[in-house]
Amino acid sequence: MALLGMPTLHQQPGSGGTMTSTHTTASPQTITAGDKPKAIGFVRNDISGMHAPRHALDVQRHANTLGYQYVYTVRPPADVDDPIAYALGIAAGLGVRVIVVFDLGHVDCRPALICDKGFDLETVCPQGTWARSAQRLPGVEMGAA
Repeated sequence: MALLGMPTLHQQPGSGGTMTSTHTTASPQTITAGDKPKAIGFVRNDISGMHAPRHALDVQRHANTLGYQYVYTVRPPADVDDPIAYALGIAAGLGVRVIVVFDLGHVDCRPALICDKGFDLETVCPQGTWARSAQRLPGVEMGAA
């Protein structure tokens, strides 16, 4: 039995003991964007300040490194009363599973605000993962009475 990617020696019948080498490889399994869970980034200018552009890049890079299909970076306008609800609305509309932030300050140091709405939360610094605590149903806003 050959290990994938390792040369295998074969003796050809009637070759007088001459060994030939063949290289066995498996076709790489292709992962399409549709197979990856979708994620958005969430960067608040009131939290990141002048570092917002760098934080946005770090969030996107982190999501890609973790294997998510990165869809969009949400940067709420300054006049939005509830930037977290703003990001949650966009996340629900895009059908993402994960929201990536630079740090917990972007969710007011309360991961439950994201996870209780049915999304996973990833942070860049410090690197962390919070799993969703509720299941989202298509077309149903979580927490609605």
